[in-house]
This record gives sequence, structure tokens and C-alpha cells, in this order.
Amino acid sequence: TAHIDMMEHSAHCHARLNWSFAMRLLTALIMIFFATLSAHAHWNDVDLQASDGVKLKASYISPAKSGPAMLLVHQCNMDRTSWQSIGKQLHDAGIHVLALDLRGLGDSEGDGMRGAGGFGGFLKRSSGDVDLAYDFLAQQANVDTSRMAAGGASCGAMLTADLATRRNIKTLMLLSGPPSDAAIAHIAAAPELAVFAAATSGDTITPGVDARLKTAVDGSENPRSTAKIYAGTEHGLPMFAKNAELEPMLIKWLTQELIGN
Repeated sequence: TAHIDMMEHSAHCHARLNWSFAMRLLTALIMIFFATLSAHAHWNDVDLQASDGVKLKASYISPAKSGPAMLLVHQCNMDRTSWQSIGKQLHDAGIHVLALDLRGLGDSEGDGMRGAGGFGGFLKRSSGDVDLAYDFLAQQANVDTSRMAAGGASCGAMLTADLATRRNIKTLMLLSGPPSDAAIAHIAAAPELAVFAAATSGDTITPGVDARLKTAVDGSENPRSTAKIYAGTEHGLPMFAKNAELEPMLIKWLTQELIGN
């Protein structure tokens, strides 16, 4: 009898060990599954049609859950793929992201800056394009339209700064792009709008952009608005390679503004 009891006890312990191992294995597999989903989250191409018939291309990445959203607009010597790193980091934090190719650049149709009116005409036509992209983003499933952001570099920053005067944007990122007088006035009059601006003091593409951005941030009534001015001549995204702390600082700031972490 004692021998049988020992065998039964051994079998019971073995079963408990097997059950414990099975649960640990299942937990590990679930974690691997969700990690794999995150790692393989990808950008989906989006086709948009401007009011003048020009076909625009954008890329959208969704965390597949309710959360804030951000529109990203590239500088005029790049395209929407320049935002892949920043966009993926925002996505991983729970933010819906749309990156737009401006007309005549990347995969979007149109004359771009070669069209009528040169650069000024390009900005005027592109303002409607960024409105279209913003509205598309706001209409996506699970996007919290009370927490919308926009940002860009160079001409993309100019366009998104003006976009904030026309749409319900709560968070704005401006890299090496001088905001218009109307945008600066809006920033000063909208204390709910938080602005992150960055530029270099020796920018040769848009001389004086550092002072212009600092003026905009200084006029903001939002205590979280901030301006980072670096020595150097880098313009737009190349500032990240020269100033290693800038990109993680920007991601942390955007995440805190949009998610609250």
C-alpha cells in the first residue's frame, strides 16, 4: 500500500509539473505571437485624390486599437519613406500614423515645385493635399479625433503649421520649417496646442528658421511647448544623425503628449 501511495504521489507531482510547464509554454507562445505581430506590422499604401484630380500616395500604419493619430509630411528633398523609423516608433506606442507623399514627389502625381507659381504655388496647392490626408486619417477606425497631431520637416513643417490653423490639432512637430505669421498667431492663441520645434542655427536652406521657430514656441501659452536649437547646418531629418538625443527626445515628447505616458 505504501508503495502504491508513493506511486500515486509521484504521478500527481509529475502531472502538476507537466501542467506548470504547459502553462509556461503557452504563456511564452502567446508573448511570441504578439511580439511577432508587432514586428510584422507594416505600412499600408493609400491612394488619395486631390480636388484637382492629382493622385496622391500615402502610407498608413495602425496599432489596431483605439488611440491618437499623427500626420507626417516630409521635407521637399525626401519622400514619405523618410518617416519609417519615427512612424514605427509612434505606432509601437499606440499611435495611428499616416505619412503623405507631397504632389510631384515620391509616388504622388503632379508638378510639384516645377508647376505654376514655383515654390509658392506648390505650397498653395499642397495645403489642400494635407487637409485631404488629415481628414482621411481622422476617419480611420479606432482613431481618437480628440488627440490628433501633425508634423513635418522643412516645407512639410510649413504646411502642417498652417494645417493647425484649419483643423483640430492638439500636438504639432516642426523641424526646420518656418511657420507663417498666421500659424504663429494661432499657436499664441491656442494654449491647448503643444509645439515641439527643432532647427540648427546655421541652416543655409532656410536661414533664420531657428529664430522663427523660437519665436513661435516663445509665444505659445502651452507650458509643454519646447524648442531645440542646435549648432550646425543640418536641415530637417539630418539633424537626427548629428544630434543623437534629438530623435528619442522627440518620440518621448510626442508619446507623452498623445498617450500621456
